[in-house]
Amino acid sequence: MRQEDLPHPAPPGAMLAPIRLGNATASLPLRGQPRRKETHPHPTSHHSRPYVTGAWCATILPDNTFRGANLIEQQQGEVRYMQFSHYLQFPEITHGSFTRLGGYSKTPYWGLNVSYSIGDDFENVLRNRLRALQALHIETYPCATLWLIHGAEVATLSADAWDDWGTDWAHRSYQVDRHELIWTTKPRRKADAIITRQRGVALTMSSADCVPLMFYDPVEGVIGMAHAGWRGTARGIAAATIDAMREQFGSQPRNIYACLGPSIGSCCYEVTEEVQRLFLGKKEFDTLPTDVKYRNLVRESAVFVVRQLSDHNSLRLDLWETNRNQLLMAGVLQEHIELPGACTSCEKTRFFSHRGEHGKAGRFPSILALRNETG
Repeated sequence: MRQEDLPHPAPPGAMLAPIRLGNATASLPLRGQPRRKETHPHPTSHHSRPYVTGAWCATILPDNTFRGANLIEQQQGEVRYMQFSHYLQFPEITHGSFTRLGGYSKTPYWGLNVSYSIGDDFENVLRNRLRALQALHIETYPCATLWLIHGAEVATLSADAWDDWGTDWAHRSYQVDRHELIWTTKPRRKADAIITRQRGVALTMSSADCVPLMFYDPVEGVIGMAHAGWRGTARGIAAATIDAMREQFGSQPRNIYACLGPSIGSCCYEVTEEVQRLFLGKKEFDTLPTDVKYRNLVRESAVFVVRQLSDHNSLRLDLWETNRNQLLMAGVLQEHIELPGACTSCEKTRFFSHRGEHGKAGRFPSILALRNETG
């Protein structure tokens, strides 16, 4: 396992030190210095600033509102999932980033795990998938999902067909409690984002720390979903998805609403200096190198902080603000972006966390769909 994939819990009260981020410097307090209020603006104030260079440890509030975003918890039976206030104004779409609560899986994947590849029971995975779709009342929709490769490739579902829906594919669908579940456990399309304007199709991804990104352009009627771990973020996946929506469907970035689902916060995301060098353009990936047109954007968008621990300085990557910066630089309006405000590693009783659970974690689903005209 790579060093950046290992858990590094931070002790309470650890302080942050300055670090240069591209051409910007994060002015964060050192140990022993007073913490100025303006140094760490509350996450809910992100609409008032073009870029941020701070960090915070997101915690879940006792009610159904999440700090740092207008993220609202919904419940259907035992299943609980998060919805964004931005998207609730559009009745033509349905969406949800799910918690781990309310599923069939047993320890160590207890709850609503939808990934079979990690070693969970196959029947439990299928029932969890169906339960998630039923919570959104779209259990009859075929699901389009991807073979995630931590890159910046964007797939387009442009017709009423998908790689995994052919009758020649043995893993096309499954019978679950007398329902046909069209959500393959073995996707054939390699990419980390998918866009479409097809109605009655559910875009699905699973995660356990990586950022699930959702996109909606109400003008052109286009939705998208992207998987933004540190590698995909270092390759510009957020901006690449915006560009693909414009190129394939004529979307204007200013019309797109983008939301970041529950994922690991900088409070818990220690990375190596090699990761920082990749973001800052001082090193390149051996395979799938960052596209030349995104290298400046990746470098300028990167947000790192240093947390001073008792035995070493801990370098942290802020995936939320880095992806937010990439969206802004791609032309998305700041008032059209919502951050998660929920750290998966801090909240392991509610979300799966690969890092927080030492690599033995399930995956929760994020789902986005344009409704059929009839509902």
